Amino acid sequence: MIKKQNQVIKSTGERADFSWNKVYRSARRVGATKEIAERIADCVEKEVRDGTTTLEIWTRIKQLLEQESPRLAMKFDLPRAMRRLGPTGFPFEKYIAAILKHQGYQIEAGKWARGKCVRHEVDILASKDDSYYLGECKYHNRRGLKIDLPTTLHYSARFLDLEQGPDILRRAKEREIKTVLITNTQFTTQAIKYFKCIGKDLWGWRYPPGQGLQAVIDREKLYPITILPSFQGIRLKQAFSQSGKIMAKDVLTIDVKKVARQLRCSNSLIASLVEEAEQLFKIKN
Repeated sequence: MIKKQNQVIKSTGERADFSWNKVYRSARRVGATKEIAERIADCVEKEVRDGTTTLEIWTRIKQLLEQESPRLAMKFDLPRAMRRLGPTGFPFEKYIAAILKHQGYQIEAGKWARGKCVRHEVDILASKDDSYYLGECKYHNRRGLKIDLPTTLHYSARFLDLEQGPDILRRAKEREIKTVLITNTQFTTQAIKYFKCIGKDLWGWRYPPGQGLQAVIDREKLYPITILPSFQGIRLKQAFSQSGKIMAKDVLTIDVKKVARQLRCSNSLIASLVEEAEQLFKIKN
């Protein structure tokens, strides 16, 4: 008799068959060995029941990774760390600007520019080599949401107006003007199809394949500071935001006693941040 496959409930409310392979791949993606990934997938498969949510599965995978290595658990927590960037305190567009700056782009952020018809606030203006980029950031703090066709239609209209406006034409000079819609989530098939058709770029969590935001962050180790487990509390967030420290690697250079004194918090809290950053970047076992 064939055993009925347990179904899980996705963040969208849809039901789908539980996949051992998805659990295995998610563990491998953050650096777990084949043996560890198989052990985690086997454990989750035994525990899952019909109606288990994908959030419960995600939480269990993280717990099992934590038992193997805090570094693996932190890397696995990257999607949630991105959602913790938020619209304020650590704005998503500031983090994207920091990534682009690391990649050699000249950056202007939060600038106003006249379009052909009206003025717009542009999240990111970036230049590199012979190209001048207009970047708009669309941030989501809920799991499972995707950038759909209506959203891309909205941004394509903004791009069209800006590209024909005097401010962008003046700033771009002789360089080719390119536009890109950036998000911490994914795009629907229709959204991708439309932007490809009109010759505009998309940069999302796993798009373009192999060059998406997740791949770039992992490959270049450009983790946001929110990936560190001890990074909690409004005062801590405000202090680091005001100082411009938005990358996890920035924690490696701080003076523990000085920062603790400035924030009026314990040395141990700031020392925990430093220790977690050292684990993340393999500076310390």
